[in-house]
Amino acid sequence: MENYNMIIAGVIGSAITLLLTAFLDYLKERYRAKIEIQKLLFHRKADTVENAVSWLQEGIDCLRMMQSACNDIEEEYNPTVYERLLKSAIQANKLFEDTGKFLNRIYLYYNFADIENKYNTIESWDYINFAITEIGKLDQKALGLRNNGFSDDSEEIKLLRIQAINLFRNLSKSLNANIDSMVEILSKLRTEFDKYSK
Repeated sequence: MENYNMIIAGVIGSAITLLLTAFLDYLKERYRAKIEIQKLLFHRKADTVENAVSWLQEGIDCLRMMQSACNDIEEEYNPTVYERLLKSAIQANKLFEDTGKFLNRIYLYYNFADIENKYNTIESWDYINFAITEIGKLDQKALGLRNNGFSDDSEEIKLLRIQAINLFRNLSKSLNANIDSMVEILSKLRTEFDKYSK
């Protein structure tokens, strides 16, 4: 009977050891899986932030060039200013097309609503779109007047030019709000990732 109790005790001890080992292995695997998921998430987040930082920096440079051109527009035609404005508009269009690929994913990891509200970026973009549309309309009116024999020195075309210049000045202010917003978002992203480099 004593041998029987020893055998039972040995079997129970072995079973408990196997159960504890299996439980500890389960916990280790669960921990490893969690670490792997965190590692994968970090790499995806880092890739997303790198793309967003690159896009934002290009966007800031583009909007600054556009803003500079808007500020430099005067009554007299200046081909250099016009070239800068055209070049920045083409670049802005390209950046807009790339937004989905390089910028939209950042909103999965970050919420910039406070920054966007601080700078009223939605209203600012609305004004930018309005101003560009109105400038196009004024340009068409001036073209129509020229086709009807009016010269660039006529009061009608001068009035249209003044309206366009005012729109460009206000456009510059709206661009500034977006630049400031993008700079702050860029700063927030860099600050977040500086924690990992220390």
